Amino acid sequence: MFAFAGALVNCGNDHTSGLTSQFAFLRWSGSGGTVMSAAQRHFQTERRQAFQKSRHVREGSGLKSWAYSTTSGNSVVLMNNDGTGEMVIADQSGWFEDVQESSDGLKGVGIAEDDNGWYQVFYADLSDKKNPKVAQLTTTNEDHWSASISPDAKKVVYVKGVMSGDFELGQAFIMSTAGGTETQINTSFNVSTPTFTPDGKILFEQEDTDAIATMNLDGTGYQQLTNPDHAYFDEYPAISHDGKTIVFSRYPATESGGEDIWIAKSDGTNGKQLTTEGKSWDPMFVNDKIVFVSWRDTVTSGSPEEIYSMSLDGTNQKRLTNNTLYECFDDW
Repeated sequence: MFAFAGALVNCGNDHTSGLTSQFAFLRWSGSGGTVMSAAQRHFQTERRQAFQKSRHVREGSGLKSWAYSTTSGNSVVLMNNDGTGEMVIADQSGWFEDVQESSDGLKGVGIAEDDNGWYQVFYADLSDKKNPKVAQLTTTNEDHWSASISPDAKKVVYVKGVMSGDFELGQAFIMSTAGGTETQINTSFNVSTPTFTPDGKILFEQEDTDAIATMNLDGTGYQQLTNPDHAYFDEYPAISHDGKTIVFSRYPATESGGEDIWIAKSDGTNGKQLTTEGKSWDPMFVNDKIVFVSWRDTVTSGSPEEIYSMSLDGTNQKRLTNNTLYECFDDW
């Protein structure tokens, strides 16, 4: 998931040992993006794949550094899951697609645009958030998406397009946060927004079945967790830190109705809808709460999306941001 997203940073109000109550998100300098319907967001994935394919013919080299621009772009913002403690750690410092911190807040990974317009994976030592030490992990002239760091902060998983005959598949890749060779998780289907589970698997959206699924790091052990009847589009999965619970966005495959947040056991059973207004998506666990994006309070079509939180049972829903700027976890 993304933004310094999914994200957790050390603070003094932990409720669970080793976890923190901060998360991160992206904020645009202007009004930024526009509110899209659930169907528009879903099919943007397909458009992205076509976009990636066309970019394979481009040439270029060289990377812009982290925080390469001071005049345009978006910012990385940290905040507690109750809306307090806002801190901008990258102010209008380039074009970020997503960012994520480790559970102790001392490491991070993210996607940012390079000097030739390619989206690359970066790794950051965030021990000093005012002066992060950033290393580039990928260098190839192609786009990379949806980077997520492992619980031990030793690996990163991300997605890029791979040609399969006449078609391009979104495939997950694993790389050490120390750099080196990447390893593809070979699958015959499209993978979107992958994230590590505490037991060392990958949780992701299987785009061909519009379901939340898991698999081993070598592509074996595939298990579909949700949407057995293909009645929904299930997207943006996240898993709790104890590995017992997943949360995700869902909207009807008929494209009638809106998108809402659902929670379930890690095997996909006991699903429960948490939001009901049809205007919420992209949830993630942040300590004892779920943080998500919504436009439920949007007054006009040009109003921005805001960040909200709620308890794990769906109660105590609270708006955390309130401004005229566009905010999200994952730009896609």
